[in-house]
Amino acid sequence: MGVIQSFLLWLQSLPFAVWVAESDSIWGFAFMLFAHAVGMGLTAGIAFVVCLRLLGVGREIPVSALRGLFRLFWWGFYLNLITGFVLFTTDATAIARAPLLWVKLVLLGFGLLTMARLRGFIDSDRSDSAVPSGVRKTAVVCVLLWLGVITSGRLIAYEVESIGSIRNPAPVYIASIR
Repeated sequence: MGVIQSFLLWLQSLPFAVWVAESDSIWGFAFMLFAHAVGMGLTAGIAFVVCLRLLGVGREIPVSALRGLFRLFWWGFYLNLITGFVLFTTDATAIARAPLLWVKLVLLGFGLLTMARLRGFIDSDRSDSAVPSGVRKTAVVCVLLWLGVITSGRLIAYEVESIGSIRNPAPVYIASIR
C-alpha cells in the first residue's frame, strides 16, 4: 500500500472523521453538508450576482456597490474550505479516487481567478462607467465555471458510490508490522 493510500486511510480513521461519517447526530454529517451548502450559496451566489450585474442585469445598481460583497464571498469560501475538508475526511480513500473531485478543484481554482479579475475591475475607478466587453466575457466564463463547480461537486457523491471506499484501516497496521 502506498504512502498516499496510507495517509488517506489514516485521515478517514481519525476519531472526528469517523464521528462525522457514522454519527446519527444532526451535528455530524448532516450539519457539515448543510454548512457546505450555505458556503456554496454564499460563494457561488455572490459570484452569480456580481457576474449578472456586469452582464447588465440591474443596471440601476452601481457596479461599485458590489465591492462590499467580496468579504461575504470569502466567508463563504472559507466555510466551504473547512466543511469540504471535513466531508472529504469521512471517506477520503474513495473521494480522492473520484475524478470529479479533481475536476471540481480545477474549476474552483479558475473560478477564484476569474472572480479576482472581476474584482480588479469592480475596485477600479472606472467600474461605474460602461463595462468593457472583456469584463463581460470574463463574467460569462465565471458563471460557467461556478456552474461547473456546483455540478461536479454534487456528482462526486454518485461517483464515490460507484467507486466504493476502504473503511477498514486494519491492513495498514498489519502491513506496517511486517
